[in-house]
Parts: sequence; C-alpha cells; structure tokens
Amino acid sequence: MVDLNSIKVKVNQMSKAALSMWSLTYDAFIEHDVDLITKALEEETKLNALEEEINKGIVNLTKTSLPEGDKLKIVIYSDIAADFELIGDYCKDILERVQIKIEERLLFSEDAVEEYKELYAKTKSALEEVVFVLDKDNPALVTEVLRNEEHIDSLVDKYRHNHNLRLVGGKCTALGCNMYLNMLDFTAAVYYHIKKIARSLLKLR
Repeated sequence: MVDLNSIKVKVNQMSKAALSMWSLTYDAFIEHDVDLITKALEEETKLNALEEEINKGIVNLTKTSLPEGDKLKIVIYSDIAADFELIGDYCKDILERVQIKIEERLLFSEDAVEEYKELYAKTKSALEEVVFVLDKDNPALVTEVLRNEEHIDSLVDKYRHNHNLRLVGGKCTALGCNMYLNMLDFTAAVYYHIKKIARSLLKLR
C-alpha cells in the first residue's frame, strides 16, 4: 500500500544510495579503479529506480483523500527525491572525468588532490547529516549543513583560483586543469543540492 510513510522510506533509501555513490565516486578518483566506477553507477541505477517508484506512488496518493498537511509533506519529499537524483547525476559527471583521467593516465598535483580531499570530506559530512536526519525522521536535527554553506562557496572559489595558478605555473596540463575545475564545480553542485534537501527537511518540522 502506498502511503506517506512508504514515500518516506523510499526517500531514506535514496539518501543512502546517494551517499554510497558519492563515496564510491571519490574512491574511484583516488584509486584509479574502473571497477569502482561501475559500482558507483549501480548506485545511480538504484537512485533512478527509487525516484520513479516515489513519483508513481505520489501520483497514486493524489487520487486519494489526504489531509492538507500530508499533501504538503508529499510535495516536500518529492522535491527531496529530485535533489538526490540530481546528486547522482553530478556524481556521474565526475565519474566521466575520472574515467578519462584513468584512460589518459592523467595525474593531478599533490596540492590539487589535497584540496579536493578537503572539499569531498566536507560534502560527504553534509550528505551524512541529511542521511542521518532522514533515518531518524527528525528534521529538527539539521544544523551544520546550512551553517557552513557560505564557507563551501568561498572554498570552491579559492581552490579554482589555486588551480589556475598551478596551470600558469606549468604544474598541470590544460586538459587536467579543465577536468579538475569541472570536478570542483560538480562537487559544489552536489553540496548545493544537499543544502536544498536540508532546507526542505526544515519545512517538515
């Protein structure tokens, strides 16, 4: 039976698939492992299937008599599901760059890798927070994601600037620089959608 609770369960499952995909995407980058790319893409398949199930469930629910409060919650959970699906899309964009990086045997400088590690870790921490909140079904627990949003934006700008300096200094290739900047931007986009999810969760309080 499709009800609000079953929608919540599937959104929770999406959150865990998104976190798994994010972790596998990073591991593939660090380890230059194409098998990890395959595993990450399997998580994207789960994300897409769950979103489709959620949307079908919502369509069925709209045909029933629901309290206004439940209707609002369904809309919010639909928005959250869409954001998780988009996180999967951005992970896929990063994976495409990782695939090229492996095939072309491109190497990033140690500084570039260390900066990306930091950005990845902050993004993972934010994603873990929303996964935790959904798992506990307690939107009031959302705290750090929105508090740190300005810091992430400035961090990405700083790392873009640093990498352009490395390009000018001859420490990386033009292709490598372009790919790295893409990865920074896609990671910023992932964080943006995590922030959107956090804001949506606050509406459920």
